[in-house]
Amino acid sequence: MQEWKVKTMKKENSSDTSWVPEEPIYVGRNIPSEPSDPLIVALAAFHLEVGVIEKSARAQFGEFADLSTVLSAVTPALSKHGLALVQTFDAEGDVDVLVTTLYHASGREISSRARLVKVEGAGGRQNPLHLWGGSVTYARRYTALALLGLAAGMDDDDGDIADPVGKAKSQPVKAPAKKPRKPKEVKPFASVADANDELGSCTTPLQLSVWVVRMKCSSLSDADMSGLRDSYAEHVALLKEKQEA
Repeated sequence: MQEWKVKTMKKENSSDTSWVPEEPIYVGRNIPSEPSDPLIVALAAFHLEVGVIEKSARAQFGEFADLSTVLSAVTPALSKHGLALVQTFDAEGDVDVLVTTLYHASGREISSRARLVKVEGAGGRQNPLHLWGGSVTYARRYTALALLGLAAGMDDDDGDIADPVGKAKSQPVKAPAKKPRKPKEVKPFASVADANDELGSCTTPLQLSVWVVRMKCSSLSDADMSGLRDSYAEHVALLKEKQEA
């Protein structure tokens, strides 16, 4: 525990020699940090360097940042600035407590204590160790991010484990899958005359595009295909003249 010494001074314009503290006296571990506190300086430098915590895991209700992602994102920057995040367990009666402590190489530290929520499976059919582990993982991520002053996606399956009834109630309803449209069959032209008759009735860009596709699918000679391309060009030119008139 850090010891705080109280400086004293004499009251002005008085012969009284009573002692007046220049600053308040603090007792206990929760001592306000000084501006030059090395832990605060290191934590500020950590905030400038730590990267974005991505939501790389998937669960029932979407993507989230799991514990391993959080620790992988913060540990390198913490170590670089002489910081170490440690999480241990304690007990308060029959209640498990998660102790999260941020240590600095100078000996300074910040810590928090969070009681773990007891989780019971629906009908007692779930493994109690699995439920306890889910509660621990959930609490570790929350307390670590809170102590470091960071934020990340936290909607995950640990929360589902903690509230199995709520999971069943809030499960999103999947929209019915859309049936894929059956592609239209392209009928090739049987002859040059058939193609020319169809070309004469084409007046829109869509109709002309369909005609070109049908022509390319037709089993006609190269000479016939060349003649149809000329007819197509003449027909398009005629349509443009009508539009400009």
